[in-house]
Amino acid sequence: MNTTQQDLDRLPRAPHPLSGQGWRRWYTVGLTALTAYSAALGWQAQAVSYPLFRAVAPDDFAAYHAQYNAAIPVVVVAPGFLTFLAGAAFYWVRPADVPRPAAVVVGAAGVTSLLSTVLWAIPMHDRLDRDGHVAATIDSLLRANLLRSVALTAGTLVLVGCLATSSQGKGRDRREDPRPRGGHDVRDGRD
Repeated sequence: MNTTQQDLDRLPRAPHPLSGQGWRRWYTVGLTALTAYSAALGWQAQAVSYPLFRAVAPDDFAAYHAQYNAAIPVVVVAPGFLTFLAGAAFYWVRPADVPRPAAVVVGAAGVTSLLSTVLWAIPMHDRLDRDGHVAATIDSLLRANLLRSVALTAGTLVLVGCLATSSQGKGRDRREDPRPRGGHDVRDGRD
């Protein structure tokens, strides 16, 4: 039996993953993973990395901080900035079933993380490079990181909630109520 192009054209096709809302769902899944990863890194820095700056002898601090800075671009900086920017854009690219308030929280987490990094944490790292082991600078870096970590954690929790409620609705837009106008669903007898 010969298959012609017409026969192939009549077969049902799966939607392209980047068509319609499909890419938005994958964006949300990817953003959730990135935000959770960045939040975990933030809490690790808050509990381990930055407090250990205090344990380094002042004479050894410049070399230690230089090694720290050299080690983080691929595992911390790049995913972090991708997370911040993707989170900030989430309001405009969210799937239709993600409520606006949730998207606002995720966007605010991205913007807060970006600004606390660029305007506060990076200047503290620069100050540590310039001035060396200064307790007040380490304390300020910890406060900047705490703000960033809390924002990323809030974004992660909201994104996980969005994915959980979306999967419960099997992709249906939650803003469309499937029940008849009276609010009673005749299919299963529940309100």
